Amino acid sequence: MNLRVIFAACIIAAFGSPLMTFDALGQKQSLKEKLVGTWLQVSVDVVSSDGTRRPLFGENPKGIVIYTSDGYFSLMQARADLPKLVSGRPQTATADEAKAVLAGSIAYFGKYLLDEASNVLSVDIQASTFANLTGDPTEKRTITSLTENELKFTRPGLVPSTTLEVVFKRAK
Repeated sequence: MNLRVIFAACIIAAFGSPLMTFDALGQKQSLKEKLVGTWLQVSVDVVSSDGTRRPLFGENPKGIVIYTSDGYFSLMQARADLPKLVSGRPQTATADEAKAVLAGSIAYFGKYLLDEASNVLSVDIQASTFANLTGDPTEKRTITSLTENELKFTRPGLVPSTTLEVVFKRAK
């Protein structure tokens, strides 16, 4: 037998196959461990009770959400076609420019808690470009799917009888 084969067999016997995952060894990651990281926006759809869908931030939304292991998060979402301000300064945006930016984007950050039994992510928004969300104890998201590369969650929409369906892919 080749010495390399014998050496490889000894390493595998002692430490396990280098291809084995934690799941294969019976040490599954918790939902929070899977959630922690940086995620890039794929879609944000408003779904009405009759099943009709419309993209909240257009067809190709831009966005990111970051979850840290110590319970903090930050989110930013925007339309890909947000207008540039003619003046080049937010303080002097026209009313139409300001309205387009406010209607086409949102950013907020805060702390999160994850109930792994129910897949419910509760967020304590500490600051937001939409101040109405700040300090709202009912801000919850239900994780409907979480894989190594994809995060999907739903949350009640701001308009009655609607739900937001949100999809992110893990940043590489």
